[in-house]
Amino acid sequence: MAERLLLIEDDQRLADMVRDYLAAAGYRVSHAATGGEGLRLEEREAFDVLVLDLMLPDMDGLEVCRRVRARSEVP
Repeated sequence: MAERLLLIEDDQRLADMVRDYLAAAGYRVSHAATGGEGLRLEEREAFDVLVLDLMLPDMDGLEVCRRVRARSEVP
């Protein structure tokens, strides 16, 4: 079974490129364009790994990381 990956990236072109690359490598990729959207997805679904942009439109990636770390050990 493919590992589940959450990609949080606001640049759609970059997100599409990264998603396509990771999907070709066998990952099942979910994408969120904002930190808030990513946090909501991470609360509802189980992911094996998180790929996170540091500069997001609604909060910085470090804040997203802190919030995820408060409840999860996902790398």
